[in-house]
Amino acid sequence: MSFRIAAICTQYFPYSHADVIITRWLEQVKNDSRLGFVPCTQIASLWVMQHPAGDPPIPHGFDLSPNHREERFIPIFDISQAVALKYGVPIYDSIRGAITLGTSQLAVDAVLLIGEHGDFPTNAYGQKQYPRKELFDEVVAIFQQLGKVVPVFCDKHLSWNIEWAQSMVHTAHERGIPFFAGSNVPISGTRFELSLDGEDIAETMGLFHGGGEVYGTHSIEFVQSLAEKRHGGESGITSIQAFEGDAVWEAHERGAWSRDLFDATLAAATTAQPGDYRYNCRRNAVTPVALVTEHADGHKQSHIMLDGHIDEFIAGAKLRSGECRASTANMGGLNDFVVNFAHLDREIQKFFMTSQPPIAIERVLLATMLVATFMHALKDAPGQCVLTPHLAVPYRGLPYLPVRAHPGSSLPILPV
Repeated sequence: MSFRIAAICTQYFPYSHADVIITRWLEQVKNDSRLGFVPCTQIASLWVMQHPAGDPPIPHGFDLSPNHREERFIPIFDISQAVALKYGVPIYDSIRGAITLGTSQLAVDAVLLIGEHGDFPTNAYGQKQYPRKELFDEVVAIFQQLGKVVPVFCDKHLSWNIEWAQSMVHTAHERGIPFFAGSNVPISGTRFELSLDGEDIAETMGLFHGGGEVYGTHSIEFVQSLAEKRHGGESGITSIQAFEGDAVWEAHERGAWSRDLFDATLAAATTAQPGDYRYNCRRNAVTPVALVTEHADGHKQSHIMLDGHIDEFIAGAKLRSGECRASTANMGGLNDFVVNFAHLDREIQKFFMTSQPPIAIERVLLATMLVATFMHALKDAPGQCVLTPHLAVPYRGLPYLPVRAHPGSSLPILPV
């Protein structure tokens, strides 16, 4: 394989994003080919920022191979050195070393940036301050020094900081860096079957679990991947409301979102616990939260976290005709090495080989800024209508494109 990728990670432990993205690139997982991912590019270098528990020996019974893992609880311990040794990938002590392969030139064809997991501070708004912007800036600085750019993928949302997220997109556009980022859920949900292209949609909804920021960003992108395809495309968000605890149920009762849509969306769940969702959520340790957004074209979107009742992401839509549609994104478990990441790897590899992102970067920027605005509103203005001129990001979604035969082509990305 002549197409080389530098993998830049914050941590690399069992079932971390680095593991389920990179390790399946190093060893093809048994069923990945039927999902469209066959590695035809090479992880040529690795840089890991943090090493939890140092560099411990691999525990008895744990297999590095993704094809021989057994589903069980795995403690967090570093496997980067062991993975590098097993698969013959050099680990460098600097990002520059990983990108140049220890030479004086840019020696890779793409950069895989996984700034997820690690020992980083959480601010007063509940946002974990992952250094995605800092790592991106270092990669860009190296590009500038070497006088060449290659495609960059950034895992999950861009940054906890709105201005930093805007800067990342602006920098990529200004310097001609092909840039792809975002959640794996809208790309890789294995049971996602809802199509709304060109429909006249009045309202959309996401039901989710797992925390307001960490999984709320997945719900926002999942639902936005549908809403952006409505008639006229995305028009931008004009205001939001944020609710927490019992205020979620009070908003539900007074019609802050469509009850018909909520019922239809919840009915699509595959993991719903028996009994009343309010009771199940109240007895859970994670307090429910909800987000309502108003868009410039009159579209409404809501996201409700139902930890304790569901363990999945569900998207629903209500057409102006009154018809409600919904679908779940069943993400798969550990025993299939978190199969949804095979879909993500497929799209990353396509992007690396064509320089054409499969989605509009505006979706990721809007989702990044929205989840940050949501977390701030939960603390500073719960229940209040918060005007959001900074979320006026109109755009249209992009279609998925087939792989081209010329790796490393330099195609433009959409401006902000």
